[in-house]
Formats: sequence, C-alpha cells, structure tokens
Amino acid sequence: MAKITEVTLDKIPEYIEVDDAKTNTIIVKTEIQFHPLDISGNMEYLLHLFVYDVHGMKDVPVLISNWDDTKVLRVVRNERKDDFLCKESILIRSEEANKENISIKTPMTIRLGKLQGNTSVYTRKFEVFATLIPAIDRVSKWSKPFESQLVF
Repeated sequence: MAKITEVTLDKIPEYIEVDDAKTNTIIVKTEIQFHPLDISGNMEYLLHLFVYDVHGMKDVPVLISNWDDTKVLRVVRNERKDDFLCKESILIRSEEANKENISIKTPMTIRLGKLQGNTSVYTRKFEVFATLIPAIDRVSKWSKPFESQLVF
C-alpha cells in the first residue's frame, strides 16, 4: 500500500484577501511513495486534500471513506472548531507514475467571505489534511436523515 511521505504548501500568498468576490490560490505539494505491489498491480488511488483554518489544537479528523465521495468529519477539541476552506480530489494511477516516488502539485482555491467593513490584517494558521484511498479498501457512507414517531 502506498503512503504519503510529506505534505507541504508550495505557494502561499503573503496576504489572503477576505472578500465575497475574490479567491486565493495555494499550491499543495504531496509526496507519495508506492509499494512495489502497487506498481505491479496497477493500483489506483484517490488523493483527497482538505484545507482548514486551524484555531488552537487541531480537530481530530474522522474519515468517511467512499472513493470519490469521501468526507471528513471532525471531533472538536477545546470548543474551537477549525474552519473548512476547500477540498480537492485527484485520481492517481500507479501504472502512470511507474516509479516508487512521485510528487503531485495541486492548485487549491480558497474563498473567504467579508469579515467586516474596515481593513485589518490577522495572522491565521492554515493546514492541509491529506488522505490517500486505494481502489481496494473499505467504503462507508451515512444514510440521509429520516424521522419517525416514538409511541409510548
């Protein structure tokens, strides 16, 4: 099974503009190492990247793995929920990589709505959660919510 060896931000704007009409782009670089069985078996993976604005201690990610419909739920710590900013998914075929290590650069667009009428500068801590899901894996999905009546 392949593994993610490193996730770094290759391009980070010095200032991220907070505006309803503007977007900001970052480049996420993901280093992946394939097991020899991945390459010989032509294994496919989906790389999911989730960008968060982290407030204090990181929320604990709970992955609901369902191939291209994968979602991350979070267990909030210290009553400070991290803000989800964007997600990208990339299909990776080990046969196309045809080598043990690959590097993938993924542009991701962050949009932050207006905070207030005046201009201020705040330092924020952005982090990327990366997960690599093989084609042969368990899958999970929640049902749609439903209601019923309890009778006593």
